[in-house]
Amino acid sequence: MKTPNFPAAAAAGALPLLLAACASIAPPPVATPDPAVLAALDRNVSNSCNPSVASVLTGARLPASDIRGVNYGIYRDEFRDAIVRWDAWVYLNSQPGAVVVAVDEDCRPIQIYAREGAKLPGGP
Repeated sequence: MKTPNFPAAAAAGALPLLLAACASIAPPPVATPDPAVLAALDRNVSNSCNPSVASVLTGARLPASDIRGVNYGIYRDEFRDAIVRWDAWVYLNSQPGAVVVAVDEDCRPIQIYAREGAKLPGGP
């Protein structure tokens, strides 16, 4: 009698849920990067994704004067030892927490969201 492969079956069942969750992520607003926003990012951290992050922050109408600090989280594919995503944590003067801009390995914007008590400009 052949025993069922439960991990494979669970993974196959999780795939449609994962794809459905990804399909519900709306792309972030983008605009031509405000030079002041880009300069604020560059003052805080050196990263090749700063222009893309600045375009998302500009599109979300986050002013450069509100940027207190920035740092990046990195996600790697452990099998290829390659970067697959960056998260820019943007800390604000006007509120607690951070606005997080996620970009892929080529710095293309994925999403923007607020964490730890922060709110997105124009949000609830």
